[in-house]
Formats: sequence, C-alpha cells, structure tokens
Amino acid sequence: MSDRNLSKIGIIAWREFSHTALTKTFLFGAVILPIGMMGLLLVLPLLFASQLKPLDGEIAVVDSTGGFVQAFDALVVERRDRDRSGDAEEIIRKLGIDDRGGMLSGGIAAAAKEASFDDVTATDFKPDGDDVIQRLKEEARDGQWIAVAVIPETLFDAENSDEDLDDAMIDLFLPKETSPRHGDTISDLIRSATVRARFAAAGEDFEYIQTMLDRPSVDVRRLGIEAGAESSDSKLRMLVPFGFMMLLWIATFTAGNFLLTSTIEEKSNKVIEVVLSAVGPLQLLWGKILGLALVSLVILITYGGLAIAGIAALALTDLLSISVLLWAVVFFLIAYFTVAALMAAIGSAVNELSEAQTFMAPVMVILITPMLLWMPIGENPNGTLAVVTSMLPPILPFAMVMRIGAATDPVPIWQLLLSTLIGILSVIALVWAASRIFRVGILMQGKPPSPLELIRWIRQA
Repeated sequence: MSDRNLSKIGIIAWREFSHTALTKTFLFGAVILPIGMMGLLLVLPLLFASQLKPLDGEIAVVDSTGGFVQAFDALVVERRDRDRSGDAEEIIRKLGIDDRGGMLSGGIAAAAKEASFDDVTATDFKPDGDDVIQRLKEEARDGQWIAVAVIPETLFDAENSDEDLDDAMIDLFLPKETSPRHGDTISDLIRSATVRARFAAAGEDFEYIQTMLDRPSVDVRRLGIEAGAESSDSKLRMLVPFGFMMLLWIATFTAGNFLLTSTIEEKSNKVIEVVLSAVGPLQLLWGKILGLALVSLVILITYGGLAIAGIAALALTDLLSISVLLWAVVFFLIAYFTVAALMAAIGSAVNELSEAQTFMAPVMVILITPMLLWMPIGENPNGTLAVVTSMLPPILPFAMVMRIGAATDPVPIWQLLLSTLIGILSVIALVWAASRIFRVGILMQGKPPSPLELIRWIRQA
C-alpha cells in the first residue's frame, strides 16, 4: 500500500475519531461521567459515616430480678472498648462497607467509631403495676429515655421449659423519632444483655463460654504450581472474569455501534458518495475501522483505568498481573476488529437503522453467548468448556479474557498463542468478507439484501 493510500486512510481515521470522541457529548458520557461516578463512590461512604449520630442516652428497664442492668452495663463497656480499640475492619464491617485493603481505616473508621454508641446506660425499675410502664413510656415520648424495655421474669428462670422461654417476649418501646439503625442497635443490646443475665442467673461464666464458642477466622490460601500460598477470595475471583468480559463488551460494542450508525447515516444522506469520489471503498473501510478503534481504546482506558485504580485502592492487586493485562489488550484488539468488521458489513448493506436489526439479531445471539457462560467458565477456567469456547471464533476473545481473569494458575501459554492465532485468522477472514460486502453495498439503495445475497456478494465481488 502506497504512502498516498496510507495518508488517505489516516485522514479518514482522524475524521471518524474527531467526529466521535472529540465531542462534548462523548467526553461527558465516556470520560467525565465515569470519573465522576468513581469519585462519588469514594465520597459517599465518607458522607454516610459523617452523618451517623452516635447512640447516647438511658434505657429504662422494667425487670423484677434486678440482674439485667448489671449484665447490660458490662455488655456496653465491652462493645465500646472493642470499637475504640482500633479494630477498624470490624467497625467498617458493621456498617456494611468493604475495607479489605484498609483504605478506609482513617476518616471512615473514625467516623464509624463515633457513630456506634458512646454512653448508653440502663436504669432498673421494678414492675409495680401497669402505671410504672405507662409512666416510663410517656417519659420516653418526652425524650427522657431513649427506650423502655420490659423484661419478663420467666426469661431468667432456669427451670422453665424451652416452650416457656419461646413464649416469653421482651417488650421494647422506642420514641417515634428513633432511627431504624439505633432501633436495631438497642434491640441487639437488649437481647445480648438478656443472654448474659441468663448465664449469671444460672451461675455460669459467660465470658469464658463465649470465648469457647467464638468461631475462629479462616485464612484461605491456594497452592500454586510452585507450592506457594496465595490468598484467595472465591467471590472476588468469580467477579473478576465477568468484569473483564463486560469491559470488552462496553469498549468494543460502543465503538462498533458508532461505526454502524455513522455508516448508515452517511449512506442515507448521500455523504458517502462524496467521500468515495476522493478515496476508494477499502480506504474508507479501513479509515472508519481504525478511527473508531481509537474511540474504543479511549473507552477501554477510561473504564479499565478506573477499575484498576479501584482494585489498587482496595489492595486487591494480587488478582491481576502485568501479563494478564497485556493479554487482555491482545484479545481486546481481536474483539474490536471482529465486532467492527461485522458492524461495517451490516452498515454498508442496509439503508436505515431499522433494517440493520435483521442482521444484528443473529450476530448478537452469537456474541452474547460468553455472558451466558460466565459462571461455568469462572468456576472451571481450565475445563473443557472454557478451553473450547476460548478457541471458537468469534466469541474466543470474550471467553479467553474470562479465563485469564478467573484462573488461579496461568493459562497454558500454548493455549494463549493458539487462541491468538485463531483470533487473528478469523479477524482477517471477517475483514476480507466485510470489505467485499462494503465494496458492493456502500453505494446500493433500495431493498436491503438477504443473507444469501450477502454470501453471493462475498463470492462475486
């Protein structure tokens, strides 16, 4: 190919890229918006934690035994000391926030500790009739008590049967303005203190028994080929391959959709005829494909970079490696040129976007297959199904990125090379077929061709 032809392809490629990527709409939707969303996801937990008010106040407890308040105060002291001991992971876990890498152990952890409970005490009252309970409820409405708990005496009688204990229920009254989170915390404290009081009434050492019943944590590690031990998180390892595949989907199909719609619009508006007066059909095809390849690359870098930054911030970089990322780029190129060739062929063969749906349906059915195979491939990345689909065009790039993302041991190099070779050959075949369809269909108007006619175009062009 001469320098003149390459220059024309470069001009067309830049035109496609600038008209697509250098617009306010694209920059906002594909670059600024994802970055803003990532920043929002990082800021929201901080805002959430800063708005949590600590639970503080007195609970009125109606208890005939007199042993509940002592157990309650001991429980509050134990939990408050634990929350202030610097165990940020436990605090963050209670708030439902994942802090695997310790990135939140500063501001959020401090706010979380303040948001637990600071000075909660219990005051004991004897059940001298309904008047006492009614008076305490009215005082709670006026803000004197943060809760009123009525403890049945049967809960502390060791001679009661299991059925009697099941029927006994604690009545807990909360002021109307009590938040759901504080209500759950108070309820949990009351129930846990009741268990402590039961042990005390039975003459047992609750702390010792609790220590014996605590389940130890398990550090799961996988043994690799070199007998090294690596930390493992099965849930995350199942999500990583799906994330790889979705990243490829977003990058390739977004740019492919631009290629399809721009080709159809230029053909229907007769702009394509003006362009073809200066360049050949193949130069136009390659210019469009390469120009929108840059668009796809921008999308990949934006979303992929944010994902990698999030993984690094959470100290989960052991789930990725440089070799995995490099192979992902290789299969991204295969996936893009596969999708681009199909979209260019469809766009040149039809006159309106509605007509393209007829050809898009079978293509989407085929290319959506890897999404349906996410679970079996992620569960067994070196199984027969995973190996076969990673060698089967046109779905092989999507299946292979799921394999390299899910595999605990590296995918055999011969499989990577063979899949790459098959992918490159399939891309060459698809681009060759698309160029023949493009050459015939780009200037044709009227009724769109049937699939059999497209095959005849490929054979005769």
